[in-house]
Amino acid sequence: MLLMTRAVGAVATVVLTAGGVVALGQPVPAAQVPGCVASHLRVIRHGVQGATSHRYVEFRITNAGAHACRLFGYPTFRYRDAEGKPMGFASTPAGVPAHVVVLAPGQHTRTVLGYVVPAVTLPRQCHAGWATSVTFRLASRPHVFQRPLRARVCTTRKYRPAAYPVGF
Repeated sequence: MLLMTRAVGAVATVVLTAGGVVALGQPVPAAQVPGCVASHLRVIRHGVQGATSHRYVEFRITNAGAHACRLFGYPTFRYRDAEGKPMGFASTPAGVPAHVVVLAPGQHTRTVLGYVVPAVTLPRQCHAGWATSVTFRLASRPHVFQRPLRARVCTTRKYRPAAYPVGF
């Protein structure tokens, strides 16, 4: 069985055998691995977590292509209303460092959308509305993904969504 392993900055090819793991060749610098393309990525909403008046929506990104590819950075999220119109402001990067993520075929990573629950804000600072979906674009990638999101969200600059980097 062939398996690509992920390491920050490099990819090594290894073979799993009955006798153990055997490395093949030198690690490939991540910069030499091509960027992921939308047609090879499968993105699903993978769940919602809550903590201290915040919600965190995870999106799982799977490499459905035949070759390893890389992602880096923060996506840009935007809420959409029932008519598909944009709501509020685009996301801002969360204070978490970004790093290169190399995905072998079939391997997945994630990114996370964070937002404040409107009930804990002052109405004039939040301007709450119902989002029925969210669109997002991965950093340095042209394709826009749209996924369902039924949530009451703030639409002001002060409470705009936070984008966590791929691999977070």
